[in-house]
Amino acid sequence: MLRSLLVALTFIIALPVATPAWAQDNCEYAGDNECDEARYGGQGYCDAGTDTADCSLLSQGIRDDSCAFANDNECDEFRYNGTGSCQDGSDTSDCAAVQITRESDFLDRARGLLLAESTILNLGNNTCRWNNDGECDDVEFGGTGACGSGTDATDCLQMVETTAAIGGDNSCPFANDNECDEIQYGGQGFCDAGTDTNDCGANVTATPAGGVGDTCEYANDGECDEARYGGGDYCEAGSDTSDCRQLAAGIDDDSCTWANDGACDEMRYGGEGQCVDGSDATDCDMFGTSPEALERLLALVPANLRGQLGDDTCQYSADGECDDVTFGGTIYCDAGTDATDCRAMALGGEDSCRWANDNECDEPGIGTDNCTSGTDVTDCAAVAYLRNRTDTCATAFDGICNEASGGNGTCEPFSDTADCLGRSRPAGLENHFFGRDDRFLVDVTQSPWRSIGSLTLQEGTCTGTLVGPALVLTAAHCVTDTGNETLTPVSFSAGLSLGNSQGEAKVIGAVFDPSYSPETQPAGGGNGHDWALVVLDRNLGDEVGYLEVHELTAGNLSQIGRSGLLVNQAGYSWDTGDNMSGNQGCRIVQAYEDNSILHECDTAQGDSGSPFLLNVGGEWKIIAVDSQFFSADDDKTPFAQSNLAVDSRAFAAAVAQQQ
Repeated sequence: MLRSLLVALTFIIALPVATPAWAQDNCEYAGDNECDEARYGGQGYCDAGTDTADCSLLSQGIRDDSCAFANDNECDEFRYNGTGSCQDGSDTSDCAAVQITRESDFLDRARGLLLAESTILNLGNNTCRWNNDGECDDVEFGGTGACGSGTDATDCLQMVETTAAIGGDNSCPFANDNECDEIQYGGQGFCDAGTDTNDCGANVTATPAGGVGDTCEYANDGECDEARYGGGDYCEAGSDTSDCRQLAAGIDDDSCTWANDGACDEMRYGGEGQCVDGSDATDCDMFGTSPEALERLLALVPANLRGQLGDDTCQYSADGECDDVTFGGTIYCDAGTDATDCRAMALGGEDSCRWANDNECDEPGIGTDNCTSGTDVTDCAAVAYLRNRTDTCATAFDGICNEASGGNGTCEPFSDTADCLGRSRPAGLENHFFGRDDRFLVDVTQSPWRSIGSLTLQEGTCTGTLVGPALVLTAAHCVTDTGNETLTPVSFSAGLSLGNSQGEAKVIGAVFDPSYSPETQPAGGGNGHDWALVVLDRNLGDEVGYLEVHELTAGNLSQIGRSGLLVNQAGYSWDTGDNMSGNQGCRIVQAYEDNSILHECDTAQGDSGSPFLLNVGGEWKIIAVDSQFFSADDDKTPFAQSNLAVDSRAFAAAVAQQQ
């Protein structure tokens, strides 16, 4: 059966994919709800007459609340940096309120810095499409030029702050041309020292940089980004030469002008980059990650705390996550057995991680996992209260706090988060919620939920759905790491929740899309291969029921492009344990020709492979499987970052052939 299935998959993948047709919408950005024609105030990405549907309201001078998601207190128009779920011009009230708040916040912050009113006036307002995205786009303040003068005030305020912090001005005739012209920072010397501040602000290093071998976009920022020298692999070998010159020579010294000032200035250790990596050794010595550095850091802990920290005898020690509940960690280590991982937490936290102060939380559980617990406190401040919290309690999501601290104690501490702390979720949380956690515990005894189950892998778990008597649909990355080998899952438990399942079966084989690659591509660039079929050892689907696959139609795709497609989703999020959690009425907001979609359903690790269900003729049918958290390279998506799933255009034919 597996051989025939693989042959069938190989054949089906080659079939052409149907795409929706848009009359008078032949611009590549048509159908995304944003008017991109310059004549109607768009960014000019589309020629006149090629983005007709998106510009239909603005072309008629209409500004109303006709969008299905209007008046929900969230701006959904793309032109105001909203979600893009509403066509430009159709969410007027919500977007007006957001703009008023943005302008007020900007003025409060600017005046709090005691800036001259003339400077505030020059910064202008936040009317540019790219406002509030964290990047200054006003060329007058050293930005990218994507925004007109005086239309990206909040983002460019940081440039004014940087100028004040560094010292100097922009009096050089060549200032604000996006090229550093001060020779002290690697420029050609066209500007005197301190007269090209905005352009040179990111290049403040100890010695002149630049020259052959600095072709990487991250070159000359003071940080070595070549993997061969211990960098983050953001630059190919030989393309970040100046930043890597010290490490390449094996030098770790104090040659930097700012060495021995008591502050670590190397970017790799969380400094601001005034010193090139390897040139501020003494100051940065205490912030390394080598066993010797970690031992020195532990030695600095006051004696009473050091005694409580204990040793590293726990099996989970040295994994970067504090697992000693005494210091706010998880419960997986006994008290006093995870000393190194819990050191920073015991001291109340610090910013010693090399990724600290990069505006992204990098601590385990609440961030990217690149930093040890408690070493990225500034970036993680907004989400720190969710550290080590879950919704694994059997009564989670019922609206009643049942932890002992605020309820009747029927839930273990930290296991009833949504009920005890509310559902609001700040931006930056590693789990991918859109402002709030809208999940609920699913009644797995009912259809269609009973057909969804937990797929036990050789390591970890995923979610899968019965699509035949002995056939389960899931994500490809659940059954392969590289796209070359098959890691056959162990078992499948249908309708698992609250300690019981509706039925179980062993797995005897698995196949995945032959074109699958673990590498994420740009939006629409080939992410639609992350799906797989798992074969069970018995016909479990005949006992609990299985679901049909509905291939997305042109009408469905048109609906996604207009206002989004409402779906249900359910799976086994890591933070709900063995209990199935779901989303009801969440939206698919973008569809690509590579058979991938972006959605705003609240998902987390463990939801991979979970189904998205659409009611078709009174029956719930699968139209996609959850794939990955997606950081879009293309700003022309509804979200700068989003959740990505593989839709049924990719796998409908394969499933049908096996039934």
